[in-house]
Amino acid sequence: MLICRIFPQKVSLNTSISSIPGDKSISHRAFILGGLCENSSRFSHILESEDCLNTCKIMQQLGVSITKENGQYVVEGRGLRGLQSPGTGITLDVGNSGTSIRLLTGLLAAQSFESVISGDISIQGRPMKRIIDPLTGMGARISGQSRPDSEDIFPPLRIQPVDSLNDIDYALPMASAQVKSAVLLAGLYTDHVSIDEPEHSRDHTERLLQYYGAAINSYGKRVTLQNMESLKNPNPEQVLRVPGDISSALFFIALSVLAKKTFVELTGIGDNQTRNAALDCITRMRGRIRKNRASDTWEPTINVEVQSSELFNTQLSGDVIPNIIDEIPILSILGLSAKGTMKVRDAEELRVKESDRISSIVRLIEAMGCSITEYVDGFDLEGGQDIQPFYYDSGGDHRMAMSAIIGALAAGVEATVENCDCIATSFPNFFDILKELGLSFEVIEQ
Repeated sequence: MLICRIFPQKVSLNTSISSIPGDKSISHRAFILGGLCENSSRFSHILESEDCLNTCKIMQQLGVSITKENGQYVVEGRGLRGLQSPGTGITLDVGNSGTSIRLLTGLLAAQSFESVISGDISIQGRPMKRIIDPLTGMGARISGQSRPDSEDIFPPLRIQPVDSLNDIDYALPMASAQVKSAVLLAGLYTDHVSIDEPEHSRDHTERLLQYYGAAINSYGKRVTLQNMESLKNPNPEQVLRVPGDISSALFFIALSVLAKKTFVELTGIGDNQTRNAALDCITRMRGRIRKNRASDTWEPTINVEVQSSELFNTQLSGDVIPNIIDEIPILSILGLSAKGTMKVRDAEELRVKESDRISSIVRLIEAMGCSITEYVDGFDLEGGQDIQPFYYDSGGDHRMAMSAIIGALAAGVEATVENCDCIATSFPNFFDILKELGLSFEVIEQ
């Protein structure tokens, strides 16, 4: 187990950060969709985290050749119908990755071979009925584990082959890019799929499918996918650079906003409109942030300038929540330092992340010696409270671990954060950047 100890210090930054890792969501999809093409794809700046590398390994187990050359990942696609069985008795292991198990289950549901997919103890506690319902509605044969205290279904999942899948017109009960993507991946093997979302969720799957020539369209909150015989990279020699992960960048944007006498530029960050609302939230809180367009190719990219700011709280609810769902833990740290009350509602999806993140946020704020009011779908957080020296166990949730560390650094207090191994699942060079910034901490393996 890794333990991070943060020492009392005053943080003042004047620097540029160019080492924010590649976007986690896009990296997963690059390995999966690249593997379904008729030809090859080259990707640079892929996130080499445990989660993404588990997706890479599983695609390799399904027969896709993925190699690394001069820092680039070369994915030799096998086509939509070219995947092969991983072998009898082999369980495909996603580790701690909820994205992997949900997206890959959609893909495996359409294959001509049986497969079993699972993950670590955390994944085995993640509800899967939300993807199993639409997939079985398409004719897929998926079984999992039941529990006496729940009506849901849990991994390991056994996916049996079917002759073909049916078309589906599906209304998502919640805005979820993982569920939407699972249905779209299965939908590649049908004549027609349409999905209605209550609110927009991240659209990286749709963008990469469109780049590969799929007949996919978005009309308002409806996504449709028509049958195509194949996916093809229009320019296999072109290197597709994965933008820096906005969710990862937010930790250092938050630190920069909260630190004193600070000017920080973060370069090459993704600016997908279904992912960038957290920046708008901070701007609405009067954070001094400036975005400069860097590129606008398959995924838009920006450079972000950040200065120390006096913040004022706001309400986060409604259609903005799916766009900021991963950033709510670090936004709560900003809310603690702002004036007024941060109110978060309509965020019950946080209950089924790597941890019950609403409860985890409440536990972190209280560990910091501050007060917070918990609701089923969010919380009320009074700003202007002083963070005290604290101890916090992340429970294996990477975003909670990093939020705790950033909160301690911004407040200049001593803190101990346990279970930091999980940070490698999404941000393997997190501690390297802290070290480059000259911040005072130590990481201990126990």
